[in-house]
Amino acid sequence: MIKFTQPVQGRPKQSAVVSLDGIGELDRSSEVPLYFQLAVALKAMLEVGTWEAGARLASERELEEEFDISRAVIRPALDLLVSDGAIVRVKGSGAFVAPPRCEVQVTGLVRLSLERHDDLAITVRSVRQRQPDRTVSHFLEIEDRQTLVTHVTAVVDIGQPSVFLIDSFSTVAHVPWLLPIARALETGAKPPKPSGLDLTRATVSIEHTFFGEWASSQLGALAGDPALIGRFVQFGRAQGSHRERPLEFARLVYSAYKTQLACELT
Repeated sequence: MIKFTQPVQGRPKQSAVVSLDGIGELDRSSEVPLYFQLAVALKAMLEVGTWEAGARLASERELEEEFDISRAVIRPALDLLVSDGAIVRVKGSGAFVAPPRCEVQVTGLVRLSLERHDDLAITVRSVRQRQPDRTVSHFLEIEDRQTLVTHVTAVVDIGQPSVFLIDSFSTVAHVPWLLPIARALETGAKPPKPSGLDLTRATVSIEHTFFGEWASSQLGALAGDPALIGRFVQFGRAQGSHRERPLEFARLVYSAYKTQLACELT
């Protein structure tokens, strides 16, 4: 994977120059600013093309000539693409296609434990039984505060290191096998097989935020880097039960630079 995380001297190796063919004219009569139109057009071109990471984007002068626009339009458009993670800019060299984000299915620890993923690794940072706080009780619909929950904090690797962080809560009574699985993963032992659940639906809300010190250290980011945080609830039925109930409440943390979230809507 090609990375340009720090300015480098000289021109990095270039695999190709990204073509501007197929991009239409900007609409000067539109209320949408020209810089935003340019950013959207370039982003669409990058998404449908088969550009390698490190391929050089057209220079500011080339963009200026192609679209008959000033650099006062071009520079904020490129800034949008940088903030979106589509390109990286190297001082004195130009703009380059950024490494692709890893597509990640939005899911929790219960489903990850039930389904087999050959390219998945879960590194448990902490596991314990505890009584739920008010937030956990609300999302898991726990009425008795003496009910025990399994609390697991883990880093998930899917195809590349440190993709996302899960802070998971599930009731011991409904997901009894998650605690021994997490403890086995924490110690490097062979985890037992999970069973006895029929997963139905899940809800998730995603917000933009920024990394703090600890979470950034777990995902190879820097404190202050952009992050995505999800509030995830997995519903299902215990074996032999017809009642659907929340089985897991989890906070999911992703690096905005590394990941592209995938959700299946039903």
